[in-house]
Amino acid sequence: MQVIDLSHVIETGMPVFPGSPEARVERIAAFEKEGYNETRLMVTTHTGTHIDCGLHFIPEGFDTERAAVERFFGWGLVIDCSQLEGRPISRNYLSGYEDKIRKADFVLLHTAWDQHWGKDTYFKGYPYPDQEGAAFLAAFPLRGVGIDAMSLDADDSAGYPVHHILLSAGMVLIENLTGLEKLPESGFYFSCLPLKIQSGDGSPVRAVAILGL
Repeated sequence: MQVIDLSHVIETGMPVFPGSPEARVERIAAFEKEGYNETRLMVTTHTGTHIDCGLHFIPEGFDTERAAVERFFGWGLVIDCSQLEGRPISRNYLSGYEDKIRKADFVLLHTAWDQHWGKDTYFKGYPYPDQEGAAFLAAFPLRGVGIDAMSLDADDSAGYPVHHILLSAGMVLIENLTGLEKLPESGFYFSCLPLKIQSGDGSPVRAVAILGL
């Protein structure tokens, strides 16, 4: 069995969605004084590699507290979108993977945009599903859709239509993934288990792929 980490490090000053509070990781106890280490995290539910639950945009949507844990685990499929810089991921593009999507629980969109992590360029120009592409994915009984970029909507999105389409279909959304180039196209399990936050609209996650299970 091989477990591949697909998550960014949570640290002070890390990239956050424009307008979100800065992440802070603060040592509040240390061996030298208290005899033990303890750290305080000050992050939002959408910091770093994280999931979006339905409640993020839909009043009656599912949350991290009550959702069944199996909702965050299943067969993964990687779709290579790395050649689509600055262009949307269309229905026509995704339809070429239709047979493989039918066999998957999670579709992971590999844009290779994680190479811009920590730079201003991370926030602009990444490929993203357009509304027709999102509607195409929403027609499958998927558990979730992930991307190695800031958002599943365009950087200048008004109203976040892709989020609404996919979350309304009951899917988990995973953003800010990294390392998708390490994965085979299919034949692996994907896990994005969240913290069990009361009425949580999302959560940072330690996203991983599991091969050979």
